[in-house]
Amino acid sequence: MTEQFRAASSGAGRANAVDALGRRLRRKFILVAMGAVTVVLTLIIAGINIVNYSHVCKMVDARLDYIVAGKGGIDGEDEPANDLSQDMGAGKVAAGNREVVRVGHFEGMTAESPFDTRYFTVTLVDGQVVDVNTARIAAVGAKHAVRIAAGLYSKGLTSGFSGNYRYTVTVQGDETTYVFVDCSRELASFHSFLSASVAISCNGWLAVLAIVTVASGAVIRPMVESYSKQKRFITDASHEIKTPLAVIDAANEVQEIESGESEWTQSIHEQVARLTALTERLVFLARMDEGSAGFTMTSIDLSESVDKAAAPFESVAVSRGKRLSTSIASGVRAHADTAAVAQVVELLLDNATRYASEDSVIELSLRAASRGRGKGAAELVVSNAVDELPEGDLDRLFDRFYRADVSRSSKTGGSGVGLSVVRAIAEAHGGSASVCGHGNQITFTVRL
Repeated sequence: MTEQFRAASSGAGRANAVDALGRRLRRKFILVAMGAVTVVLTLIIAGINIVNYSHVCKMVDARLDYIVAGKGGIDGEDEPANDLSQDMGAGKVAAGNREVVRVGHFEGMTAESPFDTRYFTVTLVDGQVVDVNTARIAAVGAKHAVRIAAGLYSKGLTSGFSGNYRYTVTVQGDETTYVFVDCSRELASFHSFLSASVAISCNGWLAVLAIVTVASGAVIRPMVESYSKQKRFITDASHEIKTPLAVIDAANEVQEIESGESEWTQSIHEQVARLTALTERLVFLARMDEGSAGFTMTSIDLSESVDKAAAPFESVAVSRGKRLSTSIASGVRAHADTAAVAQVVELLLDNATRYASEDSVIELSLRAASRGRGKGAAELVVSNAVDELPEGDLDRLFDRFYRADVSRSSKTGGSGVGLSVVRAIAEAHGGSASVCGHGNQITFTVRL
């Protein structure tokens, strides 16, 4: 019954872990997909509306140029007719008592443009208004026109928008003339197009979100199933390996009793121990992934726990040609699992004693972080010299089965799983595990 209960609990934990992974992957997939859609839609909307706005400005500027070319009289109502030959030489055509600038010379202007253009002009000399022409606009009176022009003149502005009016300046001698064209219709059309494009894009974004949300399940499912099968294989295979390992070890002991201990039986003991430790770590990592590691979190004296776990490695370091130096601050406490903390210390020191340079010093320190991002946390640091730092990203050392020794030599005896366990335990305690290198020195930092 106990085994059945454990199996059921393990299965339930594995199912919960897979469901949690599926939800995380779906969220990430949706965020990435919608982020890309948002960027693309934003660029499209911005591009279209920038082009539209530029077109509006270009059309209005053509009307301003037309007015300036006509010297203030867009249809000649304010000026007497000139001689026909002079008009032709100046690019104008006399028609009855009206003088008309050829609209074909101005891009976007049509034969009807002069008659639906609303504008007004204000002329100043040394900042004093000497002439106001509001005959071609009904929405602006003389006082309003003077107020607008005087404000622009005082600021030294010569072109741009003032409310719904686009303006430009012409200077003849000591006269400065502001010409304003009413752009109400053009700007209203631009704003209407902008609002419509934004609204349509938002609706399209919501439609894509709905599609991506529905499709994400089908996209992520193969990955989740593969993850589930991988975790199940690791857990099941690890459990299955334990039995033959126990049988091999027992048979080896019988062989030693009957024939005596030899280098071969000793080697078998070492390899069985190595495989047993690897199996236990794989099971531990699988349980961590399933959220069923079973930590007992209590307030502990971290200084005492670290000191106790590090003590046996002084002799281990000496046997491997190194020396261990510790600097453990007293009174450091943490909310943690005592056995897990001891395991972190043991794994870090085991890794250091294996890979540190010959005759080097391995430094272990524990301190309470008092400032920066780690404030309120305890920092466990293990640093040692190495013959050569691994190439590439050092953070890969925390990947499962990754070893800097590409030949995977058996001299060091490492499996590439220990540091993965260190990071898993640190993260389960709400902390982190990191590594950095400088020169030939490598430093592992665990925050709890």
